[in-house]
Amino acid sequence: MRVFLILLAILWVLLSSRRVISHGDHPLARIAIQKTIAETDNNASIKAFPSVLGTTGLNQEWVTIEYSISNPAIDDWIGVFSPANFSASNCSAENRMVFPPLLCNAPIKYQYANYANPKYKDTGKGSLKLQLINQRSDFAFALFSGGVLNPKLVALSNRVAFVNPNAPVYPRLAQGKTWDEMTVTWTSGYGINDAEPFVEWGQQGDERRRSPAGTATFDRNSLCGAPATTVGWRDPGFIHTSYLKELWPNALYTYKLGHRLSNGSYIWSQTYEFRASPYPGQNSLQRVVIFGDMGKDEADGSNEYNNFQHAALNTTNQLIKDLKNVDIVFHIGDITYANGYLSQWDQFTSQIEPIASHVPYMIASGNHERDWPGTGSFYGNMDSGGECGVPVQNMFYVPAELNSGIVRNFEIRIYF
Repeated sequence: MRVFLILLAILWVLLSSRRVISHGDHPLARIAIQKTIAETDNNASIKAFPSVLGTTGLNQEWVTIEYSISNPAIDDWIGVFSPANFSASNCSAENRMVFPPLLCNAPIKYQYANYANPKYKDTGKGSLKLQLINQRSDFAFALFSGGVLNPKLVALSNRVAFVNPNAPVYPRLAQGKTWDEMTVTWTSGYGINDAEPFVEWGQQGDERRRSPAGTATFDRNSLCGAPATTVGWRDPGFIHTSYLKELWPNALYTYKLGHRLSNGSYIWSQTYEFRASPYPGQNSLQRVVIFGDMGKDEADGSNEYNNFQHAALNTTNQLIKDLKNVDIVFHIGDITYANGYLSQWDQFTSQIEPIASHVPYMIASGNHERDWPGTGSFYGNMDSGGECGVPVQNMFYVPAELNSGIVRNFEIRIYF
């Protein structure tokens, strides 16, 4: 018996059978960053170590932050900013009669100073361990008083950076437009004038091939509104996609991401592997995972989204544990819940890397990726935070015709 599984039909049933819920503001939206004032405390300090990350090739590292303040309060907080230079020099005034704000970009994450420091209110001293990922720039940590509604910048840390912030990171596999094609998409800090991107791949024991990659990016003007175009903006770097063709059915392939610099040297990622699709009509077991509304979470407890995003890490970790029993993943909307805070897309691709680098990770846009008034989205609300589908269309490859981020035609056939 032949069964046809149409992803579009699945999407339509799932999205039509439930009420779309906004889920509230992103945690970074709670910070009134443009109201920040400088209130330096000579007795306050904050430092972070180690200052150099990625020395062993990792793109995810833990950093320890130690801080002190002379007049502690329970709503003091630590903000992680990237790039490390986040001063008014990067802000534009609303008009020539108004000075720009002290800060105009939200942190990429934050945590309260008394988190894991129950005596902070009494001693004014504390420490945190926060996890950083390689995001194409350096980092700085800032100590604030006044809570998130009236932030006062009290102290600023030393700079922390990865050995190579431009390194190729977070590969995402996707099934190509034919059964014997796999695509690899990744992010780096290298533009097409800086280096030539490619994937080196092949079966074990065979001669390695090199497939070139296309390069894309987007700027603030491509987005539709705030916060994506204002406090949530962060340069997305460069997104590369390579097409690995004429794969042998069920064959195991290894691959690594490469960039050839203008001086002839090479930058490499670690080595990954995937298994090619079976031959059409072949009698084989294909194990498919389908879900939506996962989002992201931070292993360090920061940026907690409405108290429910721990499930995102639980789901991710369970998939990683069971990855040997998974052939393809469909994430059918509400991908990151970035809601206009673009740094969160890097956080999400880092979170799913152990999955997406190994099996095809197929996505479709939900209201939190696409919806924005007047842009032709299915719902006329503001759930995308001004993204209006631009980041998701660039960050992930979809083997289908696209119309403003809506999957129009994508068929998967399963044979019994």
